Amino acid sequence: MGNQRLIGELEAQMLRSIYQTGSYSEAARTLSLSYAFLWNKIAQIERSLGRKMVYSERGGAKGGRAELTNQGKQLLQDYVELDSRVHRFITQPHSSQTYGSPADLVRPNLSFMGSHCIVVEKLFRSLHSTNPKITYQILNVGSWAGLTAMMLRQADIAGIHIFDENASTYNQSVLAKFGLSRSHALIRGYKRQQCLMVRKGNPKKIRGVDDLLRKDVKLANRNLGSGTRILLDSRLHDLARTMGIDFEALTRRIRGYDSEMMTHRQVASAVSSRRADVGIGLTSVAAEMKLDFNPFAEELYDFLVEKRMRNPYAQEFFNILKSEEFQNKIRAVPGIKFSRQTGRLVS
Repeated sequence: MGNQRLIGELEAQMLRSIYQTGSYSEAARTLSLSYAFLWNKIAQIERSLGRKMVYSERGGAKGGRAELTNQGKQLLQDYVELDSRVHRFITQPHSSQTYGSPADLVRPNLSFMGSHCIVVEKLFRSLHSTNPKITYQILNVGSWAGLTAMMLRQADIAGIHIFDENASTYNQSVLAKFGLSRSHALIRGYKRQQCLMVRKGNPKKIRGVDDLLRKDVKLANRNLGSGTRILLDSRLHDLARTMGIDFEALTRRIRGYDSEMMTHRQVASAVSSRRADVGIGLTSVAAEMKLDFNPFAEELYDFLVEKRMRNPYAQEFFNILKSEEFQNKIRAVPGIKFSRQTGRLVS
């Protein structure tokens, strides 16, 4: 597949039209495309993924028919969800850090998009200290938007921590799910501890996710598409099943569930300023902001890059990450654990 696009708006329209009309020819007519062009595009997707997207039968007395396979329906659903996330992140403000003159930053030397992490901030400071003329940009937009930015070639590095509930793993399954295994690589980052951030002394005595249902507790929630939001929703789904109610009914009982904050610091600030009683976020940020915390989960934070890493500054970024000197500086940061694989290719 190389670096070619797997599915975009046109391909999604093709799949959607086949689903709606039940016919290749009707789908082509609806979209004002030739039958051959549409058929070849679908075949190209199927070859790239090694899976059948459309089941079809040739015409007879009743004419031919075509319908999406389960894999085809899943691909269309995944695209729609991803496209929705992209729109959300484009139309709402996000947290960013830039280094260099405004003119330089039209095309920074190194662009990072993805989940907010203070280790990433320290990595860029170390990179800048050894290369004072480098310009870079950090956009804290969440894991899914970081993944999308890599698909659209809008970033050099994406930081992600996406939990796959079915596989019970972090990050690796998304490459196969979105057809990125041949064009992109996953570089191991580190383990991070997520926690329930509360004010000093934990005045509301918040201990677990079930306390979010209390009427006297208000949550500062993360944005849709962030790995932290995915993690919380996974725990809330488990709680809903235990209670025998549906997920939406449960979240309606949580004050502040619909709030969306783009970074862990914004969550911590909301708790510190008493605009919220609790937030899910990094232990490292809770400690930085002088909040108390209860451990919630341990996760893997990794980096997504193109396999052909043509940007020399990206390679230097990872050289710093895996260096003993840098890791020793970070060891004092609570809730961060490096491994022998840190900074190395894992997929």
